[in-house]
Amino acid sequence: MAKVKICGLANYNDALDATNLGADFLGFHFIKESPKKVSEKMVSEIVSKLPPFVAAVGVFADEDLKAVSKTVKKCSLKNVQFNGNETPGFCKTVRDELGVKVFKFFRLENDESLLPLESYAGNADYFVFDASFADGETMKQNYALAAKAGNLKVPFFMSGQIKPEDIAQVLEAAVPFGIDGDSGIERLPKRKDYGKMNAFIRYAHGLK
Repeated sequence: MAKVKICGLANYNDALDATNLGADFLGFHFIKESPKKVSEKMVSEIVSKLPPFVAAVGVFADEDLKAVSKTVKKCSLKNVQFNGNETPGFCKTVRDELGVKVFKFFRLENDESLLPLESYAGNADYFVFDASFADGETMKQNYALAAKAGNLKVPFFMSGQIKPEDIAQVLEAAVPFGIDGDSGIERLPKRKDYGKMNAFIRYAHGLK
């Protein structure tokens, strides 16, 4: 059984559906250029209604500490994800000063892309690996890279256009702590597909 993070949520209904279907984490983009950027007001209202077993994650990229702190406090966030060029020191500062758990996003392409991970291992609580799916062989290669990264003992999520039908292979090849669902379970750019989201969560949780 893997944890599930449904990311890129951009409306109340999808967040409610993800919660009711059993998602463990809900991801909301605060990245300025993201087409899925949401308002602090919306996320604050959603967070206030979440049950204790579901955690919201604010997703940022290359923001300064002041901006991250403002959003974390306004939305009562306990988790943040950094998708930019944030340094290990910045991740540690955010974690220590804001009292949040930190997810750090990386793209896996080759063995060299694993080299920076060690410096983040003591400064991030989770890694999120984007394994771009160009073709079947690339997919297998990226899962293998993620499995290697598991040696750092940092729980990691696999992400990157993962669809419900990919989950069995992801679990077997990469053995992740969790799986991140976003564009692979969309009906429209800002709308999740309920059926795909349901299947995604069930398969990741080991249900049929």
